[in-house]
Amino acid sequence: MRKLGLMSLVCGTALALVAAAAYAGVGNGQPSPGQLAKNTCGTLSSAIGPKAFNGLYGKDGTQATCVRKNLPQANSVIRNAAQACRAERDDATFADSHGGATFDQVYGTNHNQKNSFGKCVSAKAKAQQAANAANIQNAAQLCRAERGDAGFAATHDGKSFTDFYGTNKNKKNAFGKCVSGKAKALSATPPASS
Repeated sequence: MRKLGLMSLVCGTALALVAAAAYAGVGNGQPSPGQLAKNTCGTLSSAIGPKAFNGLYGKDGTQATCVRKNLPQANSVIRNAAQACRAERDDATFADSHGGATFDQVYGTNHNQKNSFGKCVSAKAKAQQAANAANIQNAAQLCRAERGDAGFAATHDGKSFTDFYGTNKNKKNAFGKCVSGKAKALSATPPASS
């Protein structure tokens, strides 16, 4: 009976590791949601600085808190990238618009090009992450300008920058909340047509 319990534990652990590896995209070229969320947090921290980052996410476990809060968006980015790649892979006219190359030839990088789907998802997720990083940088610039604007209160119901954006007790999260809100608004704005 004891051997059966130990065997169940070993098998259960092995299955959990396999599932975690599959979810993380290990071996197929796909980034994991955790990787994307961590990269977003690094970009945000660099854009707003450690003091504002701590104000936004708290001093205890700031990186872990940021990653946890950004996981839903990271999951969405990967889901959308996978959906776009499935559409490309299943498109009968794919080769016509890619110089005669098949989906596997365009995205595959290993000897048999069997990693093409994962590489496609990775490329699309990284492109979206780059766009998100640019939005964060632009939002930080906008918020710095607002924070330095002497006439801010006149256009925001008499509230200072800190009072307008701050949501916690001491309002130390004002700059981070400003950047977060503006970055989300920028990502929701459709690109301008040429």
